[in-house]
Amino acid sequence: MLVTKQLKLTATNTTFHILKRFLNVTVSTLSLLSICCLSVSASESNNLSDIQNNQLYQASFFDQYLPQNALDMVKRLPGFKYDKGEDNRGFGGNAGNVLVDGVRPTSKSGGLSGALNRIPAAQVDYIEILRGGIGAGEASGQSIVANVIRKKEGTNGTWAAKLRRAPHGNTQPNIEAAISTRIGDWETAFDTDFGSGPGYRTALIEERDSAGNLTSSADEVLDDTARWLFANGEGAINTDKGTLTINARVGADKVKVGITREIYQGRQPDETDNDEFFSIDERRKFKMAELGIDWVGKTDDWKLHLIGLGLINDRNYQNQVEYQNYIVPDNQQSNFNQDSKKTEFITRATYGYAGRNIFKPEYGVELAQNKLTSDANYRENGITVALNGANVEVEELRTELFATFVYQHNDTLTIEGGLTGEFSQIEVSGEVTNKQTFQFLKPRLSATYKLDTVSQIALVAERNVGQLDFGDFAASNQAQDGNIISGNPDLAPDISDELSATYDLSFSKKGSLTVKLFHEWKQDILEQIVLPSGGNGIGNAGEARFWGVHTDVNLPLDGILQNGLIEISHRYRDSDFEDPIIGAKRAISDYTPHFLDLKLRQDIVEEKISWGIEYSGSFTDEFFNVDERITFSGNKRLHAFIETSRYFGVKMQLEIKNINTGDFTRSRYLFNEDRANEPEGSQVAFRHRRPEIKFSMWGTF
Repeated sequence: MLVTKQLKLTATNTTFHILKRFLNVTVSTLSLLSICCLSVSASESNNLSDIQNNQLYQASFFDQYLPQNALDMVKRLPGFKYDKGEDNRGFGGNAGNVLVDGVRPTSKSGGLSGALNRIPAAQVDYIEILRGGIGAGEASGQSIVANVIRKKEGTNGTWAAKLRRAPHGNTQPNIEAAISTRIGDWETAFDTDFGSGPGYRTALIEERDSAGNLTSSADEVLDDTARWLFANGEGAINTDKGTLTINARVGADKVKVGITREIYQGRQPDETDNDEFFSIDERRKFKMAELGIDWVGKTDDWKLHLIGLGLINDRNYQNQVEYQNYIVPDNQQSNFNQDSKKTEFITRATYGYAGRNIFKPEYGVELAQNKLTSDANYRENGITVALNGANVEVEELRTELFATFVYQHNDTLTIEGGLTGEFSQIEVSGEVTNKQTFQFLKPRLSATYKLDTVSQIALVAERNVGQLDFGDFAASNQAQDGNIISGNPDLAPDISDELSATYDLSFSKKGSLTVKLFHEWKQDILEQIVLPSGGNGIGNAGEARFWGVHTDVNLPLDGILQNGLIEISHRYRDSDFEDPIIGAKRAISDYTPHFLDLKLRQDIVEEKISWGIEYSGSFTDEFFNVDERITFSGNKRLHAFIETSRYFGVKMQLEIKNINTGDFTRSRYLFNEDRANEPEGSQVAFRHRRPEIKFSMWGTF
């Protein structure tokens, strides 16, 4: 066989373990708060009462960070955690927590980060922090929102030149440029990003039988190169009746991945010749185009917001796998090729009150059409192998009707809520056929209460309907593991009911603490199952629970390190799912249960120098397939940078990733037919990424 079957591990979590995790997080949070209180200088502690009125940040506030664009500035906002939003179907449910001139950017594929990246820092007048509900049409569901206000005149531009050097010596360039200017009555912004990036890692792979005996080992080398070119444009014009904005984005990328394995039977790699050879040649091509039109009209105290958006993605994926056995002469080859084209068209209209009343309703409708066409073929040794769902067309028609409100009870309490009705139809045609109709009610209610001038708490209860990956309706290939995944024409969206509580505290001009506790009840969760066709693929597997605590701390270090700041981010998450394959509870697939990230930065303003260190904690993820359990873990890693703007009128940065080397272990535990049966063996890959160097220069014009 060319391929080795993959597996996934089952996990059980005891009540003692869960309580212990929560206790550790609580103790850690209390300890951090104690440190925060000790590290705040006396001058800052005397100014805590000013924070309530310090919700406007002039552009000069960010000079110490040497920002190049609005995104750099947003990420340095004190006590603000940037959220770029989701990439789900439609438009309404993907809002981030940043507005530009009071309006959410229309572009979807470029995203919020792309819109902020093409606003030069010199064009930003100020950034204001808005608390409480904003409304469904802009940043629904966000209790704290940053609003970037731009200057309306002048021409400003930025450029960036970057070099990335992979560990084996391959250096790749990247050029970025953005300009904002006025053309006639239009305020315009354009940016482009083109270049290439290297990737390289090595690995030792060990395969063992069910008794733990070594059956083979391999030296693996992965070498990849990505090339891309993307361009964005935006134009806005103000009239007596409103503002018209047009966004456009086009681009393409190519990725080439080469993997080789020198395999040794029954022993570790040594100086003798290898017994087998395995290689994978992967090619990925992607092209896209997007056009968005946005109209904001205002009549008295009411605002009409109309959005039209069209998106086309064209992808091609192909791989060639070759295997040679030198002991028992044997050559095998497989080829997989898949073309997929996805289109999305959205029309959205909202009509909401924008006056000064304490109650602000908003009403809206969103219509969307999503379509994916996928054609795939697979051959082994020149013979075509049948796939479940090789040629598939998936089309979704969806309508959402919604009504929302924001109620400003007083200066301390804001209540936001709403109800969305979703009506959709998904039709699958081609080699497999099916038609499904769905109706969902999605209520939401939140309350934001200011405890005092420096802290607030937000409570949220809501129902969300998940995003289906249309690629799961079609067959796919996992070349590295040798697995063919069947398409599932019967997929339905998963449903999640969530309760959450978020506490925000500002304890100095730069210091903040955010703690979020959440619990989700999931229905029709998506996991890999045995499909009616007999193949293995993604399907609706039942009910699950998911809960956790997210903690973020910005800790000024002025008492220890002048103008220093440490950012601490901790994630603890757990879950409970009744696995239909083994008939027992386990964690859900594909999430990181525990992760700690620390960033230390010092800005030496008078010397125009900044430096920083980032610590990424160890982690372990789990994935569960029908006949295997997979774990993926990484070690504790260090990254560092130093930057300056003292020379040549430009900003320069030297960054090193994986200073202490990135070690990642991917373990596959294989079972006979499915995980309910006896294990067959394991495959463990000890992956190794050496330090990677990146040098960047930024300038303005």
